[in-house]
Amino acid sequence: MVFRFGTDAHLYDDPDDVNIAPLLDSKYDSEKCEALKRLLALIAKGLDVSNFFPQVVKNVASQSLELKKLVYLYLLHYAEKHPNEALLSINCFQKDLGDPNPLVRAWALRTMAGIRLHVIAPLVLVAVNRCARDPTVYVRKCAANALPKLHDLRLEEQKSTLEEIVGILLNDHSPAVVGAAAAAFASVCPFNLSLIRRNYRMLCEILPDVEEWGQIVLIGILLRYVIARHGLVKESVMSSLQCTDNFHSEKDVSDDDFRLAKESNHSGACDSEFVNMVSRGYIEGPDEYFSRSSYAKRVPFELNDAQFTSGKSNEDVKILLYSTSPLLRSKDSAVVLAAACVHWIMAPKEDVKRIIKPLLFILRSSNVSKYVVLCNIQVFAKAMPSLFAPYHEDFFIYSSDSYQVKALKLEILSSIATDSSISSIFKEFQDYIRDPDRRFAAATVAAIGICTRQLPKMAHICVDGLLTLTRQELLTKDLGSRYQEADVLVQATISIKSIIKQDPPIHEKVIVQLVRSLDSIKVPSVRAMIIWMVGEYSSLGEIIPRMLTTVLKYLAWCFTSEALETKLQILSTVTKVLSGATGEGLSTFKKVFRYLVELAECDSNYDVRDLACFLKELLSYNFISQGSQGVYSLSEKDLHIVVNCIFRKQREVKTESINYQFYLPGSLSHMVLHTAPGYEPLPKPCSLLLDDINEPEGTRIIMKEAADYSGTDDHGTSSDPSDNESASDYGSQHSFSGSRSSGHGDDGESNEGNDNADLLLQISDIGNAAENQNGVFHSSPANLGELMSNRALESWLEEQPGSSNPGMLEQSRP
Repeated sequence: MVFRFGTDAHLYDDPDDVNIAPLLDSKYDSEKCEALKRLLALIAKGLDVSNFFPQVVKNVASQSLELKKLVYLYLLHYAEKHPNEALLSINCFQKDLGDPNPLVRAWALRTMAGIRLHVIAPLVLVAVNRCARDPTVYVRKCAANALPKLHDLRLEEQKSTLEEIVGILLNDHSPAVVGAAAAAFASVCPFNLSLIRRNYRMLCEILPDVEEWGQIVLIGILLRYVIARHGLVKESVMSSLQCTDNFHSEKDVSDDDFRLAKESNHSGACDSEFVNMVSRGYIEGPDEYFSRSSYAKRVPFELNDAQFTSGKSNEDVKILLYSTSPLLRSKDSAVVLAAACVHWIMAPKEDVKRIIKPLLFILRSSNVSKYVVLCNIQVFAKAMPSLFAPYHEDFFIYSSDSYQVKALKLEILSSIATDSSISSIFKEFQDYIRDPDRRFAAATVAAIGICTRQLPKMAHICVDGLLTLTRQELLTKDLGSRYQEADVLVQATISIKSIIKQDPPIHEKVIVQLVRSLDSIKVPSVRAMIIWMVGEYSSLGEIIPRMLTTVLKYLAWCFTSEALETKLQILSTVTKVLSGATGEGLSTFKKVFRYLVELAECDSNYDVRDLACFLKELLSYNFISQGSQGVYSLSEKDLHIVVNCIFRKQREVKTESINYQFYLPGSLSHMVLHTAPGYEPLPKPCSLLLDDINEPEGTRIIMKEAADYSGTDDHGTSSDPSDNESASDYGSQHSFSGSRSSGHGDDGESNEGNDNADLLLQISDIGNAAENQNGVFHSSPANLGELMSNRALESWLEEQPGSSNPGMLEQSRP
């Protein structure tokens, strides 16, 4: 038996053991608290207890702090579902906004913001405007959290007021308030980057002290501001978008792209075409990119020199990189990814290596975020293989990894393989091929093919290994294995086919071995690929032309028992061989062709029949009915050209992978591979035309330290004396006065005597909040009179009837 004295855990065991309604009507606060605790326990269990709403609302005027807290928790849950009932206690909410206890003020504001009604939106706006200047950090944070709720009401006439409040909160000196203000900025006015320019350096300075969720949002805001204000960094990865004096195509590779690769002795180089596509997607967005790529002849997306800045001389860029460097060692994986995104886009190429060890650390330490981290590393490794090439062992696969993680690691390993690391990678691949999961083994074989295409020196070794694997798969298939082995066999044949394409003459014997194994291979797709090789390389070397007659007779003999794709490939192969045949084998090829056409015309599949009729009409005037002068007769030369265009020299359309082209690293869209709600690409470089930025006081120290940001991998947070204080050292009086004094000049309002007066809602404030600058929106005095009783108004003004501050009202106007 477990005793739980002094706790409320028993409420979750049997919360219905007493009648809750009588307790809510009790004259004792202790019984009311007991009833509300039981209601909250029922809410936690997912039950609907909204029928108690009227009885709970009447207790909001209680003087008990514990009871008031429980009532507000209940109202926060049901205020949006029952706004009309919540309006009954609007007077008490407004009175609590002037309570000396900051918790009560914050609860009242949260509840008012949770009542989603346009009729009280002016009251809530005035309350938020007042609480944004509250001396307590928690109240100001609640004011910032209330702004997105007001924005959801679509108060277009009050948009300027909301943006002004966001600007006030962004100028706060408390990290807790700045984090909430950043979230409000992202919801209310994400494109009004002019609000950031006044506080940019202060926001960079306070960034390491903001809570994790606020850091993620604030990093994105600062990155967008720097790009819109100063443009991209010409020494960064994004420099592939910079146009040069000499015209170059998208496939040209610059010296800068090769520099890091050569330093690391990488056999390949930066994939400049891929980097250009990724960089273009960061700025254009998917819709704009697809509209541009729909043209047959695309104009390369390039930016002029005016849209680029130097990362070594631009102070704002250096401050941003300096401020986000400590966040690369954050305990939160999302913060590390956000900081890595900034360095990936804005840091010079020689400094991008700073993101490697933090990403590898969270890859090893967090199993939950492993897939997300690998998805982002996949982009970085494909764009700049030299970054992760020395750390290829970190991507070796564990047996506990999921298939998705294994597939990502395989693709990364195939991208960063070098001459020095390929031997150890292939040893790992040999173990992976023997894995019981044959789908994973097939993916490993595909990775071997990719490595071979990047490192042609390994072609002979890989081809021999793949041929051995093919024979082993055929042996296990004969011993009774099911079709799960077919995936490995198919992938091995595809890899061999891609290797042969690189240099066909040196792989003639490989083709011969595959052709000789046709009789033992039963997988239709594999047979079709081998038959394709027969037609494609029918004139290659000396052995293949001599064995064509035997191979074609074998294909004609087994045609009726073949699968659909194999039948179609047999017809295409025979046509290609016949179009290029000369000499003694020509008559045999004609006989085989006629026989196959006759069989195909009687086939049950209409695709086979249609192809047979087409080929028969195409070749009949030249080979079958030689000498006839039909209208549609083609010369031998013309026929050869037609056959080559149809079968032999088909242009391979390069499909652009959508997995890493369009979305910013660390974003949800990058994971789900489509535009998620709320995703926005980077702004156009230098699209924000501003006057000279006024440097706020107290930022010269961080500018001096950021000027030294170039040489080391490890940095301290900041040597500013204010950064050495903990989050609790941000005093409410300092934050309150600081948030007012920056840019407004109301230094005299920070005294404690006026603070309580400023918390009280004034009738003049309500009228100002309800009135638009142009006089478009007016709130009816009659409606306001219904919401506010005379007794409530007297209670607001009973302490200081003349506490209305004209200076504050003028400051709150846009």
